[in-house]
Amino acid sequence: MASPLKEGYRMSKTSARLDLRIDPAIKELAARASALTGSHSLSEFVIQAIREKSARVIEEAEVYRLNSQSFDAFVAACEAAPAPNEALLSAKRRRNKRIENGDLEVRTTR
Repeated sequence: MASPLKEGYRMSKTSARLDLRIDPAIKELAARASALTGSHSLSEFVIQAIREKSARVIEEAEVYRLNSQSFDAFVAACEAAPAPNEALLSAKRRRNKRIENGDLEVRTTR
């Protein structure tokens, strides 16, 4: 299934409705921009604008961008990580025991 954040995504046969109340000047601004971009409708333009802005906001919140020097420093720090101390090893043993006893459910993300 296509991601709703990717370019070219089309609405499924079932769709959700979004009702908005906006200032008439904002609607006129959006209508002008819609016409200038060649959108088939104001709704199409607004959907595209929401998609683009949403993807940008999510990317800014979830993606870290590093220059080469910062990336190299990050990798070096990861590779030079100290060995786990006794407190960490003890916590891992307790966690594993809880998993074995069924007291803790392990779920994977993504």
